[in-house]
Amino acid sequence: LWKRLLTVVFETGEPYIFFRDTANRLNPNKHCGMVYSSNLCHEIVQNQSVSAHISETLSEDGTITHVKKSGDVVVCNLGSINLGKVWKKEDLERVVPILVRMLDNVIEMNFYAIKEAEYTNKRYRAIGIGVSNYHYCLVKNGIPWESDQHLRFANSLFERIAYYAIKGSMELAKERGKYPLFDGSEWSKGIFFGRTPEENQRLSQENGNNFDWIGLAEDVKRNGMRNAYLLAVMPTGSTSLIVSATPSTDPIFAKFYKEENMSGILPQVPPEVDKYYWHYKSAYNIDQEWIIRAAAERQKWIDQAQSLNLFIDPERIDGPTLSRLYTLAWELGLKTVYYCRSKSITDIEECESCMA
Repeated sequence: LWKRLLTVVFETGEPYIFFRDTANRLNPNKHCGMVYSSNLCHEIVQNQSVSAHISETLSEDGTITHVKKSGDVVVCNLGSINLGKVWKKEDLERVVPILVRMLDNVIEMNFYAIKEAEYTNKRYRAIGIGVSNYHYCLVKNGIPWESDQHLRFANSLFERIAYYAIKGSMELAKERGKYPLFDGSEWSKGIFFGRTPEENQRLSQENGNNFDWIGLAEDVKRNGMRNAYLLAVMPTGSTSLIVSATPSTDPIFAKFYKEENMSGILPQVPPEVDKYYWHYKSAYNIDQEWIIRAAAERQKWIDQAQSLNLFIDPERIDGPTLSRLYTLAWELGLKTVYYCRSKSITDIEECESCMA
């Protein structure tokens, strides 16, 4: 069965892979539900449940009334940080809490096509903070993709985002109230990303950030969290095209390519390609293990998941190698793997919300 699945991956780029045990083990809201699947772009990992039928009554005039109890229908409230502009500690400290507040406002102002979505959104108040321009951020800081320096940078950067997101949600809870299902959550116990405050403190000291995770855990216990879920790295394909950024955390597809859409054919190059031409390494020329290892470092500070793509050249990567890559992703604690993009695959389906 696994061999057949890998064959289909080679031919179509899918199915996407979801490591459900890992997702549920690290679910900060396991006290009130279970994660059964992810969304199309595979960065959302939240509790889901079906609506339950309660009763059905027939009135004398022929009117039939159905009564049901709402299940958990997940809504994506997403926003991304342009790492080409904002990546330093002091900038993230200012920007991330603003993004938390903006996305929380979306929950209140949104139009809900179905009541189950509104019910779930206001019970969990889940948001998803992601990034774009990751590869450009590496290049402008002189960090090669295939390097231990990259792994250290990924860990440190995403700890900063996580710390300020949690702190921002905690401060917002003091102002607006905690999300209704906070009590009993991992947040309420001071357990962040499956680790104790002391473990997070040690990791922070190792990567040089020296954040006060013990103090933040106590603040969260005391004040609550406004949002049940905080971090999710979405593809950002459309946004990245608009602002001339590299998409999400992906390496560049090529140093020059053409993007075709309803507006026509648009030439695309990565940011400052004239300055950093020899520093950019395209996705198909990168050892895919480095993509997975960097994602694993980021995942240490992400409560949901990442739209993680692999880029394979069928002439250079065979079935056993692809199998090892997926196994490595599972072993290193990733929750999802999105597309396995092959040079022979041209038509890629992505959801509009995540691509924005």
